[in-house]
Amino acid sequence: MELPVFLESEGGLTQVGCLSVRATLQGLYELGRYQIAVPFSGARLYVDDALLEMDRQQAFWIWQPGFYSGEVTVELELADESRFWRYVADVAPAENKSGRDQFHEYLSAIVEYSPSLVLGSEPGKHGLAGQSDNARSIWLRYFRLKKYVSSYLDGLKLISERPVVRPESYREQVPLSMARRVDVATLRRLAGDPALLAAFAGVGDEPLHDPAGKYLDVPFHEPTQDNPANRLMADQLNTVRRHVRTLAAILSDWKDRTSDTETDLLPRLPRKLAFLRDIDQKLLRYSRMEPFCHASENRGGVAGLNTVSGHPHYLRAYQSGGRIIRRGINSLSPDEKHYLAPTWAIYEGWCFVVLAQALEAAFPEYSWSLDQPSSTVDHCLTGRNGDASIRLYSQLVCGSMLSRNRYGYCSVSRQRIPDLLLEVDDFSGKRFMCLDSKYSVSRSRILDAMASAHIYRDSIRRGDATPVLSILLVPDCESGISMLTNNSFWGEHGVGCFALCRDPDAELLLDRLRSALSF
Repeated sequence: MELPVFLESEGGLTQVGCLSVRATLQGLYELGRYQIAVPFSGARLYVDDALLEMDRQQAFWIWQPGFYSGEVTVELELADESRFWRYVADVAPAENKSGRDQFHEYLSAIVEYSPSLVLGSEPGKHGLAGQSDNARSIWLRYFRLKKYVSSYLDGLKLISERPVVRPESYREQVPLSMARRVDVATLRRLAGDPALLAAFAGVGDEPLHDPAGKYLDVPFHEPTQDNPANRLMADQLNTVRRHVRTLAAILSDWKDRTSDTETDLLPRLPRKLAFLRDIDQKLLRYSRMEPFCHASENRGGVAGLNTVSGHPHYLRAYQSGGRIIRRGINSLSPDEKHYLAPTWAIYEGWCFVVLAQALEAAFPEYSWSLDQPSSTVDHCLTGRNGDASIRLYSQLVCGSMLSRNRYGYCSVSRQRIPDLLLEVDDFSGKRFMCLDSKYSVSRSRILDAMASAHIYRDSIRRGDATPVLSILLVPDCESGISMLTNNSFWGEHGVGCFALCRDPDAELLLDRLRSALSF
């Protein structure tokens, strides 16, 4: 089933294409306003689990993508059908920004340096895969579960239908009349006891009897599902179920943390929670079925892995379960697609990455380390050379009314969080400057955004020191405001703008910052 999609404009509606199960819909942009035709009465359309509203005539669903870019999952639910029609729409960055290709370069650079900077909760998804030691984003974990859980459940079903059964061997001392099987060890025991051997062989006219106090050591072999392969799978099943329950608990307690530039999560949560609870119930049912209910504690070792690798349905479930619970990402890849941060946050993260790389290249004599997120700062790159140090902060929280953070920074008014803050500490003392990234190139938006540069220049303090400069970083500047980029303007007003769009621009920016900070 295809759903026609139209773009709203001053001239009316223009069709941009159709949602189709056979192909991804291209040609959509963030912040565009679209109308999607309603095929039947009672139908519902979800964008990443958020139900779309209809127009007054109930002929179209209204969809306006927010500040995000990537592939978006759209699901059509018909009133008389239990299954969904699933579509994919590709949303590109707004046309007044850096463009799709450059945006992908931003993603690639960030993932290579610090993958956690790209992860978010926006509906737009991009190809990311691999694993790392980074903390797992809640949405990274959720999407991996949703992508691989169907394959995992199918594998568990096949395992329950055709479980691996292995004979369990053990020995017992039994009366002679109960012996049904003997082996070499049994014969050795008989050889040392003539009376028992005679009774066993039936020597003489006496019928076979059990000599008093004599027992025969015999082997037993019984089939069992409590074997290494089933223990391994049961252990993984328990891990996956804990994983699902943890996600459900986190989302159940989720508080509204959205802003005007982030897509609201609350409308999407009920459907996501219903999905998690349904999966938890299915996993619970399997945990109570054979062979999982018979498996004892997994003792480790390679026996279980060897058996699993030799059974296709075991291997399918084990690999899918491993993908559900694996950690982190480390590369761009079509193998998986994950939720991203808003487009402005991607640009902000890229600004941090390219400036951090420029610092490391310009000062190889410094020892560099990247601190992981904390309550005070998202990322902090620190370079040390003897008593001298250079720090680049990302999202440094400067407390309100002179309430200093652990690094000594504060605001003289309300709490401020500059996107980037560059600090130099050497024989000349400590100096710093603020940099604020804005993912826009239009004249009006840049001029509006310059307000933040003035605010940071006037409010941020470290002791009695104020910022040497407060600079706005944008992908490009129109010629009408090029004066904001001049050194003379920076020096005279303490604020300015710099066009940071590609990697080489970071070296030019660093040269100017070094000159301003004298390092």
